[in-house]
Amino acid sequence: MIRHFIGATLVACAVALAPSLSEAWQPAQLMAGDSSGRNVAFSFDAKGVEGLRIITHQVGNPGAKLSIWIDRGRERLFSRILTTEDCKYGDDGARCQLIFPRASPEYWRFVTAFRRGRTAHVEVQNAAVMQMSKDISLAGFTRKLGSRS
Repeated sequence: MIRHFIGATLVACAVALAPSLSEAWQPAQLMAGDSSGRNVAFSFDAKGVEGLRIITHQVGNPGAKLSIWIDRGRERLFSRILTTEDCKYGDDGARCQLIFPRASPEYWRFVTAFRRGRTAHVEVQNAAVMQMSKDISLAGFTRKLGSRS
């Protein structure tokens, strides 16, 4: 009788503490900028993409330079000039998208850096003129990212 009670209690605790299925399938997302305006969004393991998707919205276009670094590191985690293959134009401006498959070393560089870092710095420059420079905290994000490995 006591064994059944202990077993039932353990099962109830496990169910209560385990994340729901909907939470387990949610992508880990992080945004730098204004959600209704200019921004750069990071999405790890979003629907349809097994890996990292970086999307710029209303900031960045072909020829613009996207740079990302963590904390006060001298070396950039990512720095690249966006191309016409990366960017498309729509009614609400340019939208650029970069995808790093989960099997790529770049994906794992981002995961490791985002887990260990405290602040991500995201910068977009076009013809040496600043379009956006934002710092975003990684504090709460690391927990979301922790279950993705």
